[in-house]
Amino acid sequence: MSDVGRMAGVSAQTVSRFFTGTGYVGEETRLRIQHAIDALGYRPNRIARNLHVSRTDTIGVLTVGDFNYGSAQTLTGMSAGAQDADVALITTHLEQGEMPRPRQVQVAIERMISMRVDGIIISARIEGLEGILVETVRDDVPVVVIAGRPDTSVDSIVADSFTAGSLVMQHLLELGHRSIVYLAGPVDSDESRERERAYHRAMSRAGIPALPIVAGGDWTSIAGYNAGLQVEFSSFTAVFAGNDELALGFMAAARERGHSIPDDFSIAGVDDMPEARFFAPALTTARLDFSALGRGAFDMIRRRVDTGEPQDRILVAPQLVVRRSTAALSTR
Repeated sequence: MSDVGRMAGVSAQTVSRFFTGTGYVGEETRLRIQHAIDALGYRPNRIARNLHVSRTDTIGVLTVGDFNYGSAQTLTGMSAGAQDADVALITTHLEQGEMPRPRQVQVAIERMISMRVDGIIISARIEGLEGILVETVRDDVPVVVIAGRPDTSVDSIVADSFTAGSLVMQHLLELGHRSIVYLAGPVDSDESRERERAYHRAMSRAGIPALPIVAGGDWTSIAGYNAGLQVEFSSFTAVFAGNDELALGFMAAARERGHSIPDDFSIAGVDDMPEARFFAPALTTARLDFSALGRGAFDMIRRRVDTGEPQDRILVAPQLVVRRSTAALSTR
């Protein structure tokens, strides 16, 4: 900073104020300092700076499980928010496996705290996560959780899977379908359970017996394909798939077994991944804005850091997108 100050004709203290934003630096002086920085190739040492300031302009992000469309777009939204705010993200990813042990999660969180992050965003399905947070974080750093259900006690933002499922079921019921099957995602997924809950409530309110749940096992098209090889197609007229990838695999298996969509059955998913409109036929789905989910999580942690106050829970609302994979029962 002394070198920059000499070239710019100012003191090192003025250069320090330029970087930290603490104290006034005139516009002409700022231009001279920036010119000197560019000429000298100077880069401030953020690690050293963080030892002397209460804010580090870094946010920790902990994710768990396989990356799919939703998780990738959520991270994209967080990154966009961080870029706009000139904040760095420190990201740690844990493989799902047979569920990460609580100690793995604790170590990841403790490492972020040791790096003096201003806050932490957690996107993970961990049994007992709230207890882990109470034990590990205490009052050390604010935390926001990207949750799969809206009843968490910590600051959280939620993609509204229950409403997404309700929109799909309402659409299928309005088309006249009464034999509707739910193709489920992972058994440990709050999102899949919320969509299944919407399925059961819709069937109950319509006075229709629910059909046995078809287990996909995970969110992949392979899981949907395997499920489509095993089901008895004469037992239903419509499928509510837990997500678009499951629907894609299921549709491929149906075609291999000689079935036509929507002539033989209707199918709808959740997510509205970009490829959904190019499925054969184009997929009806409930759109969830995962990019907005990530951006909302980042904005929430920034407000929490700035104010120190708990934040109101946010639900990201879905939107039904009707395409050619669903049709009225009477036209089949």
